[in-house]
Amino acid sequence: MASPAPTRRYSQTPRRQLEMHLDALYQSVFPSVVAIESHFVGPDNRDLKQPVRHKTGVFVGPTTIVTSANVVGRVLTDKPAAAVHRSYIAQIFAITRGSSPRPLKTKVLAVSFAHDVAVLEVVDDAAPPEGTSFTPCSIAKSPPQQGDVLLAAVHMVNMQFGMMPGHVRAVGEKTFNVRAPWPLENGSGWVEFDNSQFNGGFPRPWSDLFKSEEEITGRSTIMTGSPLFNSDGEFFGVASWDVSEKGSSRPVSFATSLLPIMVALEYAKNKNPDHDPVVMDTWIQG
Repeated sequence: MASPAPTRRYSQTPRRQLEMHLDALYQSVFPSVVAIESHFVGPDNRDLKQPVRHKTGVFVGPTTIVTSANVVGRVLTDKPAAAVHRSYIAQIFAITRGSSPRPLKTKVLAVSFAHDVAVLEVVDDAAPPEGTSFTPCSIAKSPPQQGDVLLAAVHMVNMQFGMMPGHVRAVGEKTFNVRAPWPLENGSGWVEFDNSQFNGGFPRPWSDLFKSEEEITGRSTIMTGSPLFNSDGEFFGVASWDVSEKGSSRPVSFATSLLPIMVALEYAKNKNPDHDPVVMDTWIQG
């Protein structure tokens, strides 16, 4: 299988050759991608229309998974006037692939709700069935750059996965007037990317996608928790939220960047389980 010349942008690459490259890239990263099933139970979650979430994560170690904080928990406000916040952590399972998928128990090691990243560890006593083990991915050494090609691996439904190619629109800034949804930190250095209007590394201007100049607030999406890979197959981000104007089918998405992910992994590795909390956000009381 021929691969295009090593470059971040593929605008001059024949379309068929680009499609072959992206398919080969997806096949190389897929062994690290895992379906995540989250169960939000109890009185705290009676307001949820969907108490079970089916999302995506990625193995970065033999038993270590990275996904979105939105996948594993939520922030509750007991006293809105006093801004008293607490967290709820769901029951999380990693689902094996194969003819008979089964859930593997996990333990949440670290969560940053402001940066939308979570670190899990598989703690199931039973070994995964033969042929269903996962291969840890490679982690990028540096964040992406504007115009870089990316690939998102997404758990769609019923253990069916898909790939969504796109490109980086901006890193650490936003190209139009948009705000991250609460409780995310608006200035967290998000990676802005376009996965529905793939244009070979040359993003369409925001004015082609959004006509309003008023500030738009983002929302969680089917991609939330999905890992993002660069053109070398290295993991560099977690899809978090997106925005689109009413009636538009052209959302622009935002991902947790590499730095918050590495901070969460380091925290999970070095924290004292007897003293250090799972939730990294100091403004959340429990």
